[in-house]
Amino acid sequence: MKLREIIRLPRHLLWALVMEGKETTQMLKTFARHGSGKLRLTPAHRHPTPEELREAVEQLKDIPRFLPFFVIVVVPVPGVTEGYALAAVTMEKWLGQKIRLLPSRFRHIFHPEPKEEDTPNPGQGAENQ
Repeated sequence: MKLREIIRLPRHLLWALVMEGKETTQMLKTFARHGSGKLRLTPAHRHPTPEELREAVEQLKDIPRFLPFFVIVVVPVPGVTEGYALAAVTMEKWLGQKIRLLPSRFRHIFHPEPKEEDTPNPGQGAENQ
């Protein structure tokens, strides 16, 4: 990691924490609309779409992954959350896609998607050799 990325990491983590909370609130609203639709309390046009329900289920899967990061609010012991984050990132790197311990927003911070680089011209590679 570059120094600039390390300096910005706490801000990114706070933003990810806020976005996880927002996504969880949206999930609760989606499930509430779905439940009231099942009870026929709301009109049919207010029912959540299948895409909204799929996103809500994915967010529901994120809640157990998010709870260890929530511990810092309840138990402000230095190093607890950082240690868990380090262990989670390390295990995800070793095991690949077999196990997911980080919430989706945190995963985007610790495992950024590679940016597409401009491919060098074929002639440039031969000159360097």
